[in-house]
Parts: sequence; structure tokens; C-alpha cells
Amino acid sequence: AGTAVTVLTYLHGVRESVNAIAEIQAAGHDVDLIELRSLKPLDLETIKTSLARTHKLAILDESTQTGGVGASISALVNEELYDYLDAPVKRLCMDDAPVPYAASMEQAVVKRGSDLIVAVKELVEYI
Repeated sequence: AGTAVTVLTYLHGVRESVNAIAEIQAAGHDVDLIELRSLKPLDLETIKTSLARTHKLAILDESTQTGGVGASISALVNEELYDYLDAPVKRLCMDDAPVPYAASMEQAVVKRGSDLIVAVKELVEYI
């Protein structure tokens, strides 16, 4: 099993991912960080190139689990790039609940770099 993971993200997830990379690398893992600049068209070729190297995918997503951006991308990757995966796609997204108005409560439901660090470790250790 390799030690690299492809990470797809956008908006606040880019900053969270960049801030988490040093800790991920300190643990001996590597990240191919792909910032999603558009969803339609989705740059599936870039994702494919990365997965050919890493074989593992984490999606750091601001939307909810059901019907969210990560769900659509995960489905497409499973349909089009399944043979490149050595582990299930790991989606880091909000639970299916309304986003709280209070900033302190919002921080509790939106996934962060710390969640990404745990996900990368889990994917690397996946058998």
C-alpha cells in the first residue's frame, strides 16, 4: 500500500488542506491536492492522472452528505475510475442537517484540516 492520497476540494477546503499538508507529510504520507475550479466540466483527466499514482481518494467537501458535491464526484469516480482505486472513496462532508448560523456551531459541522489528517491516515492504512 502506498503512502499518497489524492485530495479533491474547493473553497475553504483548499486552505484547510494546505494547512494540514505539513502534518500529513510529517507522518510520512503525501498528498496530491487538486483544487476543483469547476464542476461542469469536471477535470476527470487530472483526477485520473493523480489516482494512477496514489490509488486513494479523499474529498473534502463543504456540502451535505446526501446530494452534495462530494457525492456526485464520488459517484463519477466510482463509475469512471474504479480500477484506479485501492480503497473506498473517503468523503469528508457535513452531516445531513442545516448549517447553523452561529460561527462557533458552524465550525463544529464543517469538516476541517484535522479531519483530513485522520482520513489520509485511514486511507493509507486501508488493507
